[in-house]
Amino acid sequence: MRIGIFGGTFDPVHYGHLRPAEAVRQQLKLDELWLMPNRIPPHKAAASATVEQRLQMLALAQQEFPAFSICDIELKRDVPSYSVVTLEQLISTRPQDNFYFIMGTDSLVTLSTWHQWQQLFALCHLVICGRDGWQLTQDNPVWPQWQRRHISGEQHLQQHATVRSGDIVQLDIELQPYASTQLRHALEVGDINACQQAVPAAVLDFILQQQLYQS
Repeated sequence: MRIGIFGGTFDPVHYGHLRPAEAVRQQLKLDELWLMPNRIPPHKAAASATVEQRLQMLALAQQEFPAFSICDIELKRDVPSYSVVTLEQLISTRPQDNFYFIMGTDSLVTLSTWHQWQQLFALCHLVICGRDGWQLTQDNPVWPQWQRRHISGEQHLQQHATVRSGDIVQLDIELQPYASTQLRHALEVGDINACQQAVPAAVLDFILQQQLYQS
């Protein structure tokens, strides 16, 4: 199978995660799309919500996006969640599957700071969704890999759909104007209206019931 992986803290999960992930699933005709919450993200502060609360929010989001699954492999670790380690573990248990690791342009630009980042190309395809204000430049250490590997989604499906790894697949995905940081701030100051268009209704109800992110 061809499986998309969308990782994050999901603190909280919102349409800025969910809609691009669904667009990737459809454009690349993936068999499965996994949302993968992390426990100790290497490049971000620790989550505000508990592991259990974040899992519950993802489960509620599945009501609107039933094609998604939740993969909790990184929640079972008490050490930072390095993507290379996660992919190696997944491949060891599912050697017949091909993995597509989804990220924004912001992550691509900082990819050279990731643990053993160049090993990713031997383990999966990278799928890039644009993010406002971020652009890969020629002085970036990732640029040579981009030049060598980047390909459109259509070209990938025509030429490399059965290839295990190695592509950087650039997709034209509609950008979503939502970010977890801004949503947490809106909830902290009681601006619920700012969240209603950004978060699935069931998730927002849970946040309010649990009084998450509120001072």
